[in-house]
Amino acid sequence: MNFYKKIKCFQLIGLTLFCIVFLLACEDNKEEHILKSEKIVYESNPENAQIITSDIELFWKAYDKVMKDTLSIAFKEEYIEKGSPGVLSFIPNKRIVSAEALKELVLSERKYYDNIRSSSLKSLNYEKQIRSTYYALKHLYPKAEFPPLYFIIGRTTSGATATESGLVVGIEVFSDTLYKTTYGRPSLDLDLLPYIVAHEIIHFLQIDNDLDNSLLKKCIREGSADFISELTSGEKTKLMNGNDVYPYGNEHEEDLWNEFKIVMHTEEESPWLYSQTSDSRPQNLGYWIGYKIVKAYYDKALDKRKAIDDIINIKDYQAFFKSSEYGQKFE
Repeated sequence: MNFYKKIKCFQLIGLTLFCIVFLLACEDNKEEHILKSEKIVYESNPENAQIITSDIELFWKAYDKVMKDTLSIAFKEEYIEKGSPGVLSFIPNKRIVSAEALKELVLSERKYYDNIRSSSLKSLNYEKQIRSTYYALKHLYPKAEFPPLYFIIGRTTSGATATESGLVVGIEVFSDTLYKTTYGRPSLDLDLLPYIVAHEIIHFLQIDNDLDNSLLKKCIREGSADFISELTSGEKTKLMNGNDVYPYGNEHEEDLWNEFKIVMHTEEESPWLYSQTSDSRPQNLGYWIGYKIVKAYYDKALDKRKAIDDIINIKDYQAFFKSSEYGQKFE
């Protein structure tokens, strides 16, 4: 068992301890949560993988109470305290933050939440497509294990993430009709939901090298998730960062490579990842260039299944990049 998975197992065994430490560490969070003690199970059989949607109903019950009485603490008592481990794991890192923060955002964005309510319930219809992606991944990567997948509702701050509790998807950022928050964040196409899950399951499976914090590493990790999720779920996975990222990257590939190679060993993320760009080009082109590096490695590999194993279990990102020979085509 690799170091990353050992740590992950330790976290799962001690989920209750994690929650206690989190509550003590967050001085701004004065709430008392019901601590979750149920054992988290990773399934090797895609058919048995858990997809937990109960938090959606809990949220809307709390929501209705708050809309009737804005002094209500229903988000605390009816949602966070009764919610799944997925809800608790979505509290840190500026996501839900606290019941009070959730209520404040929801009240200010009531029209948005009213608009996406029906879409949040339709998200339950994607289970078969998600499970099909799991089966495809199991075929490509027989060692794959599937953590619980939680559909929860948060503060419009995050679409999905891999946590110690499993995969967590903030359903409120998806909709079958385009809506915008008052602060300008557009909803994502609800049909992208299975593709985002396909992307995040790769992040869950990836090992990491904490000693490497380079831009190259981060781009390869994101590109790996895009590349493998494309193999398991289809090309629509490339649209998660916008319709123009991959077309723009392909059209300006050599220029972007010449720019990227100068900074790829630094730790500076902007403008490649997670930031606004200062010009008219798309955000998050780091996903695209990471994808190109990973695809170059995969294409030259004779054993494709081993290549998938290699991509998920990269230990040395610099060596992986050299093995891909991606940059050589521009020499």
